[in-house]
Amino acid sequence: MSRFAPEDIVRHYGNAHDRIVTLVGSLSENEAATPVPCLPGWSVHDVVAHLAANTTDGLAGRLTGIPDDDFTAGQVRERKSATIAELLAEWDGNLPTMRGVAQAGLAPPQLAVDAVTHEQDIREALGAPDVDDRDALRFSLDVFGAGVASKMKQADVALHVRAIDSDYSLDAGAGADPATLRACELDLFRTFAGRRTRAQVMAMEWDGDAEAFLPWLNIFGVVPDGEPVA
Repeated sequence: MSRFAPEDIVRHYGNAHDRIVTLVGSLSENEAATPVPCLPGWSVHDVVAHLAANTTDGLAGRLTGIPDDDFTAGQVRERKSATIAELLAEWDGNLPTMRGVAQAGLAPPQLAVDAVTHEQDIREALGAPDVDDRDALRFSLDVFGAGVASKMKQADVALHVRAIDSDYSLDAGAGADPATLRACELDLFRTFAGRRTRAQVMAMEWDGDAEAFLPWLNIFGVVPDGEPVA
């Protein structure tokens, strides 16, 4: 049984949806075209298209697990001509059913985490304040942290992760001589989500060889190279 309760998935998903609607609902066409630095090639419009499409594809049974790049590219491509208002209408139309699916325990916690992750992507792109929902951030960090811990266990490496601004901690993996990483919750969440670059992760507070852990800290792959993002 999952330790992530259905009611928490529903709450965090719904709250992220509402905040995103507030963020993007009044954007001009030019503002919606703002690039999202941590998602090369995507604009704010594309992120909203992906979020709307996930509900349509999920309810139609076309989503099984985490969609790959080709699948998400198709979602965005099919909605290139849609306005932000039309994308939000698609998402809103599916929201009650998605809530019901999640409340019934039929949606994974990643449903909520994906929305929170993309909310922060949009905020960084628009220069808006960071997500101001400690419960949602902790929920997302717990979900991603479980995945990171599993990756490290399979690789026989171990890492202690400690937040410097809260009581969050994670003992990941099962190798000898664990290192320790210390950072704020937001940076840990963004690191696990693949939104912090190699240079940013290396600059965090480490006891041990930071470079040795770069293949495991991003739930979606290795920690990316590239220009630092907010």
